[in-house]
Amino acid sequence: MALLLNDDDMNRMLEEIRPEGEQYIGKAWGTITGGTARILSLGALSNVSCYVGVTDRSLVIAVMGTFDITQVSRGLCIPFDRIEQVKIRQGLLPSQKMIRLKTEGKSLKLSLIHNPVTARVKNQKEGIQKICEALAEPAGFGTPGLNPR
Repeated sequence: MALLLNDDDMNRMLEEIRPEGEQYIGKAWGTITGGTARILSLGALSNVSCYVGVTDRSLVIAVMGTFDITQVSRGLCIPFDRIEQVKIRQGLLPSQKMIRLKTEGKSLKLSLIHNPVTARVKNQKEGIQKICEALAEPAGFGTPGLNPR
């Protein structure tokens, strides 16, 4: 069992739930915050680790198991055209980005940090940048911030 998050597990897990015919343009490790974990019925009141990927049409999230981070406990695929609002802001740490989005009336909050201690993900910083750019740009979202569809 892996003790640290890593590229091999990230690639394997995200490939399992990648929409057919789409290719990833950015991948990173992240955390789903506690409020979202309750909404998704992940059985956690605190943060849950995940791998996040974006294609040119979708946001893909592989939520990891609580006790075994090598297994996907839930996979989410959200097409950009179903995202109603996106807000991207700087986190408390200089290397942290906070992403909040609304889809179908539900809110999803992600924390992405490019120098995580518990992960050995290469190109984490570049992956976060690609994810933020993709979420800020698709289908008229415009610049980062509160972007209603």
